[in-house]
Amino acid sequence: MAKKEKTVKENITANLIAKPPKKIFLIGLISLLVLGLIYFSARFFLAASVNGQFIGRLMVIKELEKQGGEKTLKTIIIKTLINQEAKKRKISVSTKEVDAEISKIEKNITSQGATLDALLMQQGLTKEDLKGEIKLQLLVTKMVDSNISVSEKEIDDYIASQVQQTSLGSVETTAPEVTRDQAKEAIKQQKLQEEIQKFVSDLQSKAKISYFIKY
Repeated sequence: MAKKEKTVKENITANLIAKPPKKIFLIGLISLLVLGLIYFSARFFLAASVNGQFIGRLMVIKELEKQGGEKTLKTIIIKTLINQEAKKRKISVSTKEVDAEISKIEKNITSQGATLDALLMQQGLTKEDLKGEIKLQLLVTKMVDSNISVSEKEIDDYIASQVQQTSLGSVETTAPEVTRDQAKEAIKQQKLQEEIQKFVSDLQSKAKISYFIKY
């Protein structure tokens, strides 16, 4: 009888080793989940540790809001208004259009002996940030471009003003003569910026904006 009881106990022990009970498995799984949650929560809520003293991300955010919260919020509001208006007008920008603009920018920067990546790093931006800004610029340009026109007289006046400025400068600072195409493009860009400012101001005046925090 004793030998039989011993055999039963050995079988139970062997089964436990070979196949842990579900309860133990669940406890282990929950423990892993809790540890993972603690780890990621720490990374989410904490920004740094100084000699064992934690600095929370909320503290960093509050400091950033003090320094530029109002300006940042206004920028986000403007971006939101532009995107809303573009969606309303069913205007979109393709990846191909954005990539084409980036290629132009890279070509211009490279011609000056620099690189786009280095320039972005200096400004604390990523290529994705740049793509977002270009997309926004293209959206708003498409919405105001039809309002812009450049007359021949404006081109003549622009070239005349450039010639006059050149004549007042020294020989060393004399710039190449401006072509009509260059003059037209320069005038168009100036008008474009004016139209964009007017467009954005109009969107803001018509929008219903509620502020829940004051900076």
